[in-house]
Amino acid sequence: MLAGSIIAAIFFVLLLMQYLRRRKTHQLIWTVAVALYFIAFLLEFLSSPELVGGDVWMYKLFYVISAPLVGLFGVGSLYLLTHKPWGKYFLFYVVITSSAMIAAGLTATVDEGMLASENFEGFETIAGGAMPQYVRMISPLLTVPGGLSLIGAAVYSFWLDRTRKYNLIIALGGLFPFFGGALSRVGMYTLFYAFDVIGALLLFVGFLLSMEYIKKREETAERT
Repeated sequence: MLAGSIIAAIFFVLLLMQYLRRRKTHQLIWTVAVALYFIAFLLEFLSSPELVGGDVWMYKLFYVISAPLVGLFGVGSLYLLTHKPWGKYFLFYVVITSSAMIAAGLTATVDEGMLASENFEGFETIAGGAMPQYVRMISPLLTVPGGLSLIGAAVYSFWLDRTRKYNLIIALGGLFPFFGGALSRVGMYTLFYAFDVIGALLLFVGFLLSMEYIKKREETAERT
């Protein structure tokens, strides 16, 4: 469980360094998204019975940041891809919807029985199952458009420039958590954490390859 936290922490530091160097809006948004990713992974790790266990407030925080971070990944992708107002429109939507989800989630009465169950091994074993349905209904309003924007933008970027193969890895990085979340909504929680970790790793690898691509492009420009 610690693997996801480590990947997200390194990812966050590198993204923050890139933003401080280049000052691009999409980099700032992705930095915030990955910071939330790290917190979510950390809460999953701490929720194991050997550590803190199924703390109600930790669970609420874990749930209410999991969907907004996906939305922010999508916002960052639109800012990078379109250079038009679409990124601003989607950011406004994500902020409003996330605010509603946070307010509903933090004030909700969760199923503490699921958190204390003898089969409970961490938040990843129940995903959103302990949350009331009215809170869970908000989640796909963020994860679906956010995930599709991230995946779609990566695929479209590759289609525009086939040399940027790292975009295919980023697209896969968006697909795994997308499917993991979809499966969890129908009660199939076993792959939730694994798909999240695989997704984080692929996004991280895609980001590293994109940095290498940008570096080579800048070196070529300097020589010409």
